[in-house]
Amino acid sequence: MEGHLRVLGAASVEVNAHPQPLVAEAPLWLVTLLGCHEGPVTRPEVLALLYPDQDEAVARNRLRNLLHRVRHLPWGDAVRAERETLHWSGWADVRTFRQACGSGHWPAALKLYRGPLLEGLRPAGLPEFEAWLDAERDDLHGLWLEALLGQAAELERAGRAAEALGWLERLLNASPYQEDAVQAALRCAGLLRDPAEAEHLYARFRTVLGREMGLAPSPDTTRLYEAVRSGTGPAWSQGRPAVTTPLFGRHGELQWLGERLDDPGCRLLTVTGPGGAGKTRLAQEALRLAADPRVGPALFVPLETAGSVAEVVSALATALGLAVGGAEPPERQVTDALQAGPALLVLDNLEHLLAAQARADVLALLMGLLEQAPGLRLIVTSRVRLGLQAEWVLGLGGLDFPAVPDLAAAAGAGAVRLFVERARRVRPGLALSASTLPDILAVCRLTGGLPLALELTAASVGTLELRDVVTELEASLDLAEDGGPDRPERHRSLRAAFEQSWRLLGEPEQALLARLSVFSGGLDLAAARPVGGVGLRPLLALGEHSLLHRDGEGRYTLHAAIRQYAAEKLEGRPADQDAATRAHTAWFADLALRAAPELHGPDQQRWLAALQTEHDNLRAALSRLLAARDAAQALEVTAALHWFWYVRGHHREGYAALTAALALGGEPAPRAAALSRAAGLARDLGDYARGGEWLQEALSLARAAGRPELEAEALHGLGLHARELGRLEEARPLFEEAGAIQRRLSGSWGLATTLNDLGIMWAMGGDPTRARPLFEESLDLKRRIGDRQGVAYALANLGNVTDDSAEFRRLTEQSLEIKRELGDRQGVANSLFNLADLHIGAGELGTARTHLAEALTLFWQLGRKRSVAMTLLEFAKLTAAEGRAQTCLLLAGAGAALLRAAGVPAQGVEIGDVLAGARAAAGEEAGRWEEAGRLLPLEEAVHLAVGDSAPGTVPA
Repeated sequence: MEGHLRVLGAASVEVNAHPQPLVAEAPLWLVTLLGCHEGPVTRPEVLALLYPDQDEAVARNRLRNLLHRVRHLPWGDAVRAERETLHWSGWADVRTFRQACGSGHWPAALKLYRGPLLEGLRPAGLPEFEAWLDAERDDLHGLWLEALLGQAAELERAGRAAEALGWLERLLNASPYQEDAVQAALRCAGLLRDPAEAEHLYARFRTVLGREMGLAPSPDTTRLYEAVRSGTGPAWSQGRPAVTTPLFGRHGELQWLGERLDDPGCRLLTVTGPGGAGKTRLAQEALRLAADPRVGPALFVPLETAGSVAEVVSALATALGLAVGGAEPPERQVTDALQAGPALLVLDNLEHLLAAQARADVLALLMGLLEQAPGLRLIVTSRVRLGLQAEWVLGLGGLDFPAVPDLAAAAGAGAVRLFVERARRVRPGLALSASTLPDILAVCRLTGGLPLALELTAASVGTLELRDVVTELEASLDLAEDGGPDRPERHRSLRAAFEQSWRLLGEPEQALLARLSVFSGGLDLAAARPVGGVGLRPLLALGEHSLLHRDGEGRYTLHAAIRQYAAEKLEGRPADQDAATRAHTAWFADLALRAAPELHGPDQQRWLAALQTEHDNLRAALSRLLAARDAAQALEVTAALHWFWYVRGHHREGYAALTAALALGGEPAPRAAALSRAAGLARDLGDYARGGEWLQEALSLARAAGRPELEAEALHGLGLHARELGRLEEARPLFEEAGAIQRRLSGSWGLATTLNDLGIMWAMGGDPTRARPLFEESLDLKRRIGDRQGVAYALANLGNVTDDSAEFRRLTEQSLEIKRELGDRQGVANSLFNLADLHIGAGELGTARTHLAEALTLFWQLGRKRSVAMTLLEFAKLTAAEGRAQTCLLLAGAGAALLRAAGVPAQGVEIGDVLAGARAAAGEEAGRWEEAGRLLPLEEAVHLAVGDSAPGTVPA
């Protein structure tokens, strides 16, 4: 039974394409709650919303009765009930809508949003569920508005202004105060040469803004309107990234940034100012306006969670689409990518590194990038300037507001407009008027016009009168008392705003905010409950106070400044701090352990994505375990994360973490598991000596501990080790012994993997007849347990032993598709390598080059030395087919030298005849070209192959 749940707009459910009625009763509330969550919902969460005032035993009994009732409904089988969790296993429009918004698939999102969540329905007598429903409705409505704006932006960039304008009209009908949408509509009117439409748009916006809020359009909007009306509209960039929140004020600063970016002599800009001054938002806007895809990439690189220079480099690599890790230093990979041409990067939130011991290394990194990548321009946001000679500095204070009560001037002032716009979210009737002007200006003055302080203060207008807000701010802003000599003055107004917001929270909300500061890189509701130590209501309250933001995928984030402030509060609560860090570490350690078996089953894609999302939190938890020298848990967690690190290409990170855990000692069994997995990553990175030592130790420990499954894992690892070193006769009995143990234990995944690798060994030895049944049995086992990655590898290997080129291509392409879906970089590279060889044989050299270039880039990023060498040899075969004998000999020499240095043989690439032909074509110079290849730095060899650069002249 397949259930399709639709709760956006009128509620309905389809079972096998047959509509089923849904009435406004408890089953609908339950299935809506489950359908809005991507993963399982705990029973306590359900009880808290549906039966908050009931005794737990009574509430659980009522829930059991409800589930019994649901099971007898036509769609009831789609509600999966486990011991402590519930889950909607069918399709849900709200989940797909969030996913589409999160990935920027605006047409799909807009098609799914048929109206508000449970449109027209409101549960009676369920205040907790009603509060949750209202929050969900608001969040989904906000995502819909973002989707409208995103769709319009894409159409505008594509030159389809009329269609874009239609979507923008729909947006403005729903949210008439959204100034960025008005500006986009004006741009479209300009593209359509329609001044009448521009006049209508501007007049309507000015009227509603003045009537409802007492404000005037921003100068940017007015200038844009006048340019369109006069027919002198600006030149529209076709590649600006869409920004879904308006920028208030900062017109002069933005103009200055634009002028500096147009100046070839300015390549390093630092936007400085106190926390909450709007540095990030201004840099985003500058990036949007300067972006031009015809020139080069324009990328935003958040560094809030970066704690070291290495993590800065990792963030840069991620933004550039590179894999973090590999034999080549990540900094070199980033530099190589930036040397390709012009690029504009925003490095956001750098101050915590500049104030630490890493300062000198961070500055050296930036100077090195600028020196080695002449086309690079950097915008850095930081509370502290860099102090470099090449640096241009823009200091930000608060937004502008008039010093004296002037209603006309206030209507266009950035601070006033921001405060009024945010305050209207919690008090819709608020407007700028002669009566409210003095208090609004007092708020601007007391907060220093700092955007974040204004936003936080505006949240209190929902519960306090404006005069009371001013009184509270005045009470907390005694600078002589609150500001000590060790605190910069520019920080004091922001701290006052934080303190004010803090006092407006109840004790549960205060405790929760402080405890949430232990998260790194965001959090979800399931993790917030045990770490926060409270229920759902305080979490919703933090969102209502604008202290916690929920993104389009239902994930919560704390602004960097708020997180820092909350962390300071947590330090003053030792018991809470200890409880929060312990709970955070326990939660994410448990997540790693729960994920490990799932990474080999039917839900592996979802679990891989979940671990990637929580990567920063997992790092933080593991760091605490290592710092506490908790050998037992550190070994267990690192062993559990091994497969994630392996599949997603975090080879170096996993290797380092496992090595650190192993240094702590530990009991024989968990140590054996960690040793085998660390050895696998060591082998992938080319450290065969250490990998072999670890595997021998793992085998001894597993046997001493009486753990046959770990013994089989170590034997399998030793078989791989021997096979890669070309010792096939040594590898075969190791694989066979491992397989025999796994058959006795009924270990399907381990056995399937061993069979696959034993089959590879026979195929490498030239006996495909013995390899094929092993691959077939492995494929059958992998399909039975739902391991799609294992299926992909078995399919690829079956293709490798077939004599039918069409069947080889079909199986390999099928394997490649699965690997791409899973984000398996190494597997993708392997399949591309195999397809390239097929295309070379068929004379399809352009396709072969495309596949090989991607494969070599992936192997290089992952640090797989042996695979890099084999791909260079395959490139030699390709260049020979292209008639380029000299390049063939260079690449063959480089590949052979790398294999010799790694101590591994060439396997799977036969180029003897190719080299003979290339030598004959090169004549007397052949030997010198090969020798030049053997002496060629590996980095240059890779660039020669991938970049298709000319080899130059043969060295003397």
